[in-house]
Amino acid sequence: NSLHEVKMSTTEEMISYEIIYEPNTKDAHGEWMSEETLRKAKESWDMAYAAGIARENLFHLTSTNAFTIEKTWIQEEFDVIVAETGQPIKAGSWVAKVKYNNEALWEAKKAGIVGGLSLQCTGIVNEETGEITDINFGATIVENEEGDE
Repeated sequence: NSLHEVKMSTTEEMISYEIIYEPNTKDAHGEWMSEETLRKAKESWDMAYAAGIARENLFHLTSTNAFTIEKTWIQEEFDVIVAETGQPIKAGSWVAKVKYNNEALWEAKKAGIVGGLSLQCTGIVNEETGEITDINFGATIVENEEGDE
């Protein structure tokens, strides 16, 4: 009989799940987006991120590899409560899984020194209602005519 030692990792995974934007909810500027606008915004971000146009950055100032956006999604159909934190996620919210690659930044995140994710894009704001539409992260799909290579 041989004994097998099981080693438990004592290091944190340094992963957070963050709401990028909630639908039909006024933000700190009194502005808001519909669920449909959020879906289109995510599609625009996906294209821009794949093309290398949208990148992780700190405070809208400098690109960084201190964290990585692992994936984003729209929370479909129903509201959920995150078991570990008790945080509600409203149906239709745009959510991200973020991996921190820098322990100092992770500690700052946990301490509340670093806030959540922020959109860096263009859009149109209706001054009367505060509704934001036409979100664009700077990437477009160009379709070639048949026969073009």
